[in-house]
Amino acid sequence: MNSILHIRPQQAVYLGNFGLTTEHRHGALVLLLGLSGHFNVQLRGQTMVRCRSALIDAGTAHIVDCQSEDMATLYFEVNSLQGRTLRANFLRNDAAVFDIANLDQCHKGFEQRALNADLSALIRYSLKADINSYDRRVASCIQLMQQKDEYPWRQDELSARIGLSNSRLNHLFKQHTGISFRHFSLWSRLAIFMRDVHNTRNITHSALNSGFSDSAHLSNSYKKIFGIRPSAILSGLKEFHLYS
Repeated sequence: MNSILHIRPQQAVYLGNFGLTTEHRHGALVLLLGLSGHFNVQLRGQTMVRCRSALIDAGTAHIVDCQSEDMATLYFEVNSLQGRTLRANFLRNDAAVFDIANLDQCHKGFEQRALNADLSALIRYSLKADINSYDRRVASCIQLMQQKDEYPWRQDELSARIGLSNSRLNHLFKQHTGISFRHFSLWSRLAIFMRDVHNTRNITHSALNSGFSDSAHLSNSYKKIFGIRPSAILSGLKEFHLYS
């Protein structure tokens, strides 16, 4: 399978086989789909699960082994409607759920639905949309952290900007997103890197453009979040689309 990466404002989709990861924790919800067969997922402290699909909450430490199968990996930002809907429907009491996707007939049309992140076509269950809104201060904080041209990543700067103490921001952020401010800050910086590298096609240049000290700092941070080095994804891409 030719590896494909599509990045949109509140979601990203990767089609391809990324092999075996180290333990990592995403800053978004991730939906894993085994397009050609079963794969393995292991949450920290739990036994390995063999499955065709897995939905894993943001901030959940886990390992993925593709088992040489073609995969679709969908990332949904914690503040997105799709991310909030998935959490409300499946992750109220669990860090992960398995085999919720409709993979009985997996074909090229299904791959396109995965690239479009069409949950109604991918998930075998009816989803009730989450209509709850974020605290406006948390929403403002997330918006600022996702802007490339601003670098208010120091927590005291962001706290002052939205009128909260550091401790209050930490509490509200964890309450609304399920992950810490610090972890989401790193996730947001890596998301900015992925958008920048689409234009530069140079990991070192984009690392510096995104606030990392050098390519080694970027690579170590990327592995902490994704369980693999950035070159493992970027070097083999046949198609890389960025949507505004």
